[in-house]
Amino acid sequence: MDKKTKVLFIVLILLLVVSIGATFYRYMIQKDYLIFAHIKCNPRSESCFYLPCTEGDSTCDSTAIEYYKKITKKAFNIEMCNTADEGCNPLVCKNGEKDCEITTCSVDNVEEGESCSK
Repeated sequence: MDKKTKVLFIVLILLLVVSIGATFYRYMIQKDYLIFAHIKCNPRSESCFYLPCTEGDSTCDSTAIEYYKKITKKAFNIEMCNTADEGCNPLVCKNGEKDCEITTCSVDNVEEGESCSK
């Protein structure tokens, strides 16, 4: 290899290493990414999402339907805890929290297979 090819090869390897390092730092250290989750919802007081039972589905119990809202939140704002433990706080948007949104059910945001409680 001539000198120009070696320099170009080294520059490309360095760019690749810096790119991988920056991505690792952003996602694994800073936890700068969005989490999409379902949180509990009271269908008596707000419009909630739910998954209705389909005809002939023997595994679906219509009395045990779970109603939920959707939350989008930055990972670094979520407390670390084991969800198997009872001590985990529910996901909520705190006052002034940037990039946090709770979505209740409406005709505009129902996905396939979901329904609204109101």
